[in-house]
Amino acid sequence: MKNKSLILIGSLLMVLFATGIVVSCNKKFDEPPAISTNVTDTSILNNIITIKALKSRHTISGLEQITDNAVITGIVGGSDESGNLYKEITIQDSTGGITILLDRSGLYTDYPLGRRIYVKCNGLYISDYQHGIQLGSLNNTVPTNPAITAIPSSLFDNYIVKGTLGNTITPKIVTLDQLNTIAGISASKIPTQDTLQSTLVQLNNVELATTDTGLIYADTSAAKKSVGRNITDCIGTTGVVLYSSGYATFAGFTPPSGKGSILGIYTPYKTTAEIEVRDTSDVHLFGSRCGASTPTTLFSESFPGITNKVPITTTGSGNVWQNIAEIGTTSYMGYVNTSGSIKEASISGYVSGGNPPAVTSWLITQGITIPASTNSPILTFVSNDACYGKKNQDVASFQVLVSTDYNGSSTPSKSTWTVLPASIPSGDSTFLSKAQPSGSIDLSNYIGKTIFLGWRYTATNSVQAGSKFEFGTVQVVGY
Repeated sequence: MKNKSLILIGSLLMVLFATGIVVSCNKKFDEPPAISTNVTDTSILNNIITIKALKSRHTISGLEQITDNAVITGIVGGSDESGNLYKEITIQDSTGGITILLDRSGLYTDYPLGRRIYVKCNGLYISDYQHGIQLGSLNNTVPTNPAITAIPSSLFDNYIVKGTLGNTITPKIVTLDQLNTIAGISASKIPTQDTLQSTLVQLNNVELATTDTGLIYADTSAAKKSVGRNITDCIGTTGVVLYSSGYATFAGFTPPSGKGSILGIYTPYKTTAEIEVRDTSDVHLFGSRCGASTPTTLFSESFPGITNKVPITTTGSGNVWQNIAEIGTTSYMGYVNTSGSIKEASISGYVSGGNPPAVTSWLITQGITIPASTNSPILTFVSNDACYGKKNQDVASFQVLVSTDYNGSSTPSKSTWTVLPASIPSGDSTFLSKAQPSGSIDLSNYIGKTIFLGWRYTATNSVQAGSKFEFGTVQVVGY
């Protein structure tokens, strides 16, 4: 597990390489966030940049010094009050989060959860430890092997200005598959693309793996080893761990053994997504475990009767779908691979030799009733994409949404829709992603209601319209 005291960066040659200029096409610069503050110093307020903008200055495995007057501001989402974080805090704004290394215990007395702080970054350094980006001071004890280290306590006031107290952070609801995918991005590409790291997230409809139930959070022996307990869901997704330090005040406690939600700070560690809870109140695993009751299928669609490259009007399953081109004329087509083993709904605004217009298209289910007696209804599906435009840039929007007031046939945008937290691929270096599970999407808010699920494709320009998405194997089940 992790040793967070020092992060070695490798050779000086690697550091020099990491300070080179990286050019990105079609760069969109972030506007500083709107802030409610008791700080009036214009030298601070006039130099605020987003956390995302600061992290964009970093190259993986690099060590970059901040030499201008950039200031970041954010709300403290992770503190050391329970001892699960050690000599560090996490802050976040609307664009992402970052871990700040601070050389003192009891940081929560000055920087409690919910406090806004301002960090004057001039003279500080950015680096990453196992793909988690950190901000701190420089340890140049070995000039050929410089490293980032915690900011000395005597210098806290030089860099950190305290803002208002009592601010709230709404956790981002994510799935296990989303975190697994994002952790992979941090490892294989650049961690600045990981906008969730060092932020407060929430996993719903999860439980600890059977092999980890009944065990305490961490090691309470003299060794005080940190421990990662495996988190899973009702369809067997794995890969994310509940990380606890042996020095945490709750290390000797036993987590609840049921199913429910887990809140915590998401941190990538190599290719693993870790959730660091602030204390035991972040762990709400009190429901019936997966498999405690026989799952009931409330909706299922595998598109058995579709035809390749023909607009979907019937799927052969008996389900009724609405295929609606709300903007433009692009509709969902059938996709059937050569062997016939894969059948999915496909959408693309691509036009050969032309500039396609803006596109907004929907494929919407019939009404799906979730009985009041249902426990833990879950949506799952798979999707993949092919980005014919510039890789990893300007990918069209592809989302799954839910509505309780859609009438089954009218213009979708006239109804109220809520975006669901599905894991959706967004292209890779080969322009074609592998089929990606959506994760277990919690529909508990809709128990006792009739819902419509809509897969919406939106492209606003010719580059985006080159993006192609496919989805299938849709299931809504209740436990």
